Amino acid sequence: MKSNVFLSLYEKLEALVQRLPEGLRAPILREITPIKTLFLLQRAPRIVLLGDRAASRTALINAIFGTAVARDGEDALQSASWQAFTQRGRGTLRVLDARRPAPLASLSRALGTEAPDLYLFLHEAASGKRGLADDLDHATSVVAFADRSHEARAKIVGVPMNSDAVLAFDALHGRRELAERTSSIVTLTQAGLLSESIAVELPPESQLEMARLSGNKELQKQIAQVVIKSVTAMCAAVAAQPIPLADFPILTSLQAGMVASIMHVSGREMSAKLGAQFLAALGANIGTGLVLREGARAAVKLVPVWGSAISGAVAGAGTYAIGRAAVAYFIDGVSLADARGIFRRKRKEKKLLKE
Repeated sequence: MKSNVFLSLYEKLEALVQRLPEGLRAPILREITPIKTLFLLQRAPRIVLLGDRAASRTALINAIFGTAVARDGEDALQSASWQAFTQRGRGTLRVLDARRPAPLASLSRALGTEAPDLYLFLHEAASGKRGLADDLDHATSVVAFADRSHEARAKIVGVPMNSDAVLAFDALHGRRELAERTSSIVTLTQAGLLSESIAVELPPESQLEMARLSGNKELQKQIAQVVIKSVTAMCAAVAAQPIPLADFPILTSLQAGMVASIMHVSGREMSAKLGAQFLAALGANIGTGLVLREGARAAVKLVPVWGSAISGAVAGAGTYAIGRAAVAYFIDGVSLADARGIFRRKRKEKKLLKE
């Protein structure tokens, strides 16, 4: 259902783009494609747990989600298969607990069927040297098997549960096979940083799900900024064309789609209709856009060569301002009145920078 919503929205946008001059279609479609791919290919991250069996899987999962998704009694269960942890309306995380005592033979089916996106090596302060050595041996075997089964080479993030980060660092970097794959060491108490460290190492198709399920605002803003940048470029390019009035359905559709996408990134249900309603609530409706767009053209009638450039800058500034206001409202949680203020301020700032 989610993919159908995105597909329908972006198919409509692509149909509108076909109305533009031929020379403009290709660059606009190039900007649409990565956004469409990001949302249509969105899937749950696949994370493999390595390291100390005594470390609480429940505590880890709940820290990533920021709420109680896993239950304490589940810590003792180890099925040697991918397990889904879900918070309704926000997202799903798929986890394979590959720690001892699960033998590699029982893990081979799960590891061979789907490639891990990331390994988390858990470490407890109470873990003895002998137990740690066995954990490292087992982790090396799991990683090697996955490497033989898939082309992808997932990274490792060390997660000290209640131990010194230095101990986890020394342990992982003491094994060459694991050291070269270890990207960072983040303690469980640094939940926000842990979510970001995980997301950075995930493939693009699972980063969006990670941003939604973790509720990490910085991570959500990073992804939202990618959307804003592309849509701003598209709107500026469309508005720069000498086709008065005909491009407004395209501009408003792009802007409403951008807002709907930011809503989805924030963990809400994606809705182009609500995106359009947000534009109207900001005062960024078609009427406002028409005044800005045609006003900019009228102001430069005596210097026609600048007309399209200024009009494009006005549309780009307005789109950028809408995006920033949407991030503030849907991700930061500011009031609608504050979002309107951000819209007006950012539109003015962006226009000044263009002048």
